[in-house]
Amino acid sequence: IYAYYEEASQGLGERFLQALNDCYQHLALYPVGQKRKGDFRHAQLDTFPIRVVYEVRDELVLVYQVRHTKRRPSQRFGP
Repeated sequence: IYAYYEEASQGLGERFLQALNDCYQHLALYPVGQKRKGDFRHAQLDTFPIRVVYEVRDELVLVYQVRHTKRRPSQRFGP
C-alpha cells in the first residue's frame, strides 16, 4: 500500500504510514472502541480508504489485515 501511494504522489506513502501509526496508537489506548463484526473489529483510517481488521484477546490487539476498501471488495477478511 505504501508503494502505491508513494508512486501516486511523493510523500503520500509517508502520510499513509503516519495515519496507520496513529490508528495503531489509538487501538492501543482504546482497543474495544471500534465496531465489532463477528469475531473481528474494524478501524477506518481517517484520511485514507483503508480499514484495519483486528481482534482483541486479553490485553493484546491482534491485527489481521490492513486493506484498501475500494479495491476487490469480494476479497474481504472476516464478515
